Amino acid sequence: MAGANKERSARVMRTNISFWEDGPTTERASRSPEVTAKDAECDLLFLCPAERVAVWDAVAVCVQQHLRLHKGVRIPTFGSFDIVSKRIKTEDGTLTVQWPAFRPARNLVDIHNLAGDEEFLPGHKEVEPLKYSEVAAAASVSRQTGKACICGTTSLISRCLRKGENVAFVLKDIGVLFLEGTQVQMKFYYDFLERICGKVTLETAVFKVPWLLDMVVSRVAAVASLTLSGRVIVFPE
Repeated sequence: MAGANKERSARVMRTNISFWEDGPTTERASRSPEVTAKDAECDLLFLCPAERVAVWDAVAVCVQQHLRLHKGVRIPTFGSFDIVSKRIKTEDGTLTVQWPAFRPARNLVDIHNLAGDEEFLPGHKEVEPLKYSEVAAAASVSRQTGKACICGTTSLISRCLRKGENVAFVLKDIGVLFLEGTQVQMKFYYDFLERICGKVTLETAVFKVPWLLDMVVSRVAAVASLTLSGRVIVFPE
């Protein structure tokens, strides 16, 4: 019965947002932060779905490159990825693993009062910002287009959160970021964790601390079925 209810309630929503509900924008020369966000969303409308996906796939490749070198990277207006040393108590002592972590950007945290798992959040050290030019080259778009796609997507996510919608963001070959209510949780694909932590280290950690599998997400499961509500808007598609 529980499985049937979950299947019936699981629902993936398309990102069909009313962009101009607050009225027309003013001249760009005197635009406010809200207008700036709308401009970013407007720019996003001119990208075809394939271009949006290509840009975010390129972002995901950049994130992987940094994390495999145990370096952090900041995606402006979206958030930061980094590697943290996690000390886990086990029955036979303490296990230390190098674990990937995500921290949402301050603009999202402040506006929506977001709260994540503090144990896994990176520290407040400075991390290298994402290079729009590299992302654009990898996605075969202009730098302006790549930047507009990233900023416009984040603006749409913020708009969804203001409307009370739950959001899931799929990062290719990395995992899925869930934003439900005020909760933020980044779950990773198991093979990605193997590349970051090392296969043997990860197997040992999971064997000794099974709850680490709560941080793992399936590549094949429907995204909506992985949420608490069963109702979610999936980005970047």
